[in-house]
Amino acid sequence: MAVSKTDVVVIGAGAAGLTALSELHRQGVEAQCLEARDRIGGRILTLHNPFSPIPIELGAEFIHGRSPEIWNLLEASALPSFDCKQEAVHIKDGEVQNSGDAWNLIDRVMSEMQRAAKRGHDRSFAEFLKKSKQPDHAKRLAAEYVEGFNAARKEVIGIASLAQDERAAEAIDGDRMFRNARGYDSIVQALARQTGDLRARLRLNSIVERIEWRKGSATVYFRSGLDAHIEALRCRCVVVTVPLGVLQADEGAPGAIRFDPQPEQTLAAARRLRFGHVVRVVLQFREAFWERNQKLADVGFLLSEQPLFPTWWTALPMRVPVLTAWSAGPHSDALLGETREKVIDCAIEDLAHIVNVESSRLRTLLEAADFHDWHADPFSRGAYSYAPAGAVQARRKLAEPVDDTLYFAGEATETNGHSATVHGAIASGKAAARQILSGVRFR
Repeated sequence: MAVSKTDVVVIGAGAAGLTALSELHRQGVEAQCLEARDRIGGRILTLHNPFSPIPIELGAEFIHGRSPEIWNLLEASALPSFDCKQEAVHIKDGEVQNSGDAWNLIDRVMSEMQRAAKRGHDRSFAEFLKKSKQPDHAKRLAAEYVEGFNAARKEVIGIASLAQDERAAEAIDGDRMFRNARGYDSIVQALARQTGDLRARLRLNSIVERIEWRKGSATVYFRSGLDAHIEALRCRCVVVTVPLGVLQADEGAPGAIRFDPQPEQTLAAARRLRFGHVVRVVLQFREAFWERNQKLADVGFLLSEQPLFPTWWTALPMRVPVLTAWSAGPHSDALLGETREKVIDCAIEDLAHIVNVESSRLRTLLEAADFHDWHADPFSRGAYSYAPAGAVQARRKLAEPVDDTLYFAGEATETNGHSATVHGAIASGKAAARQILSGVRFR
């Protein structure tokens, strides 16, 4: 077995891992990053198809608000970004409902929820809705929004964490959404450039299987390369940035990491949180047929009551024939484990009902369909985290160092209301690096 040494091992080359790596590098700490996939970026996955008019995002897509973590990178790398068209309409039985802008209705419910979170104990969003005085159609829209945006179940997700997220978003102008014109992976590349010579510090196709540790030292065992031989890295400490779904995976499952000994309190905190599922499909058509309907021509989001793919969005202000289908929370249950062909077929059928166009017609107009199965991906096992009622403090426990040796980062460990976001993942990577630099002495 090949055994090497370094100061710090960072597991995962997503936004959190790359950030921790670059922060440690800047302070002169020798660190190595192990990434299971053959690429960097984690749950950011951008396709650059020469036949597509825009980059295709199969993971993170929107830049939420003006967080310094993202915007400092955009400005330093001169990456062009633009406002998304956010007007949303509610569609029922193929007809646009004349009940006011959908976002305004949702905002009224969410404002009431914030007041309720301040007054009383944490409870599920579904329990809050039972006592809400808002109209039923507004509550239905809000429930769809919470489940879709948070990849959560309304009967589980707590209003304390939702209120914290709302306050954090307001502080960074979070009601605005932006896209990077060059694709989200350009932000990943900007992060990577901050690590110095990334090739000397990154090992791709390196699947971590086990971490043996005691206070002040650790050995990380991983399978590396095409022949999957076992190697080991000895280090002073480890930064674990794998998604929550991987931390929650049963021992021996593909992608799971075994700790010896187990950090019991940390893993217990991980089990208190939930990891939501999202199924998204990006459809490219020969023409933007929906723009013939004046009520849809300038709309950014289509919110429907379809069972599988209720939420859709256009690429506005870019007028291109591309639509994204979004299924999250309980809507995605029936899609998990299905084939790519079945998932795409379900998306087309739901879209046919929404835009009132025969599905056979949509298939003749369809030029390309893209989909990545994050649920089946052993190095993700889902989309992103959310906090059940009564579990909002679990994030803070998950982010605590273990004997100044094991450190955890990633969106699930972000404690300031920015979990489930890329900027939250970046902030967590910086936090883990600060913890190491302030608590660990290197020779």
